[in-house]
Amino acid sequence: MSQGQGAISLEELIAQADYLKKYIDSLQKTQLELLDSINSIDSAKQAIEAMKSGNTDIMVFIDKKGYLMAKVSGIQINKVTVHLGLSYYAEVDPDTAVKILDKRRDELNKAAQSIGNELQKAASAYNQIVDILNQIQQAAARQKQGG
Repeated sequence: MSQGQGAISLEELIAQADYLKKYIDSLQKTQLELLDSINSIDSAKQAIEAMKSGNTDIMVFIDKKGYLMAKVSGIQINKVTVHLGLSYYAEVDPDTAVKILDKRRDELNKAAQSIGNELQKAASAYNQIVDILNQIQQAAARQKQGG
């Protein structure tokens, strides 16, 4: 909706509402993916702490969805392999892994916060358009009843 043009057609309002709805859905999906990644990082850090505390038995998922788990015993915690991004991994000591995970978590938190702010703006714009469309619909209904 550009200011200074004056009027905007009903079709343009509906198209803008449709665009914003799809944009909001996309932002929500991205936000959920970010929060899922943050939860995964938290789980990884908890596993490192459990292994550092002497717990050498750990349950691991064999598949991504968790349909199959296996108990692994006698884990040596000298080194762990941590994801650095893209397709890069590094074998590091557990403390370095925690630092890398903390940094990645901070980045994801900032991204999630940014997405949340954008989501609020988009939702506000969408709600304004919906209010306008509702007013138009009510005015048309009153005009139809009166005429």
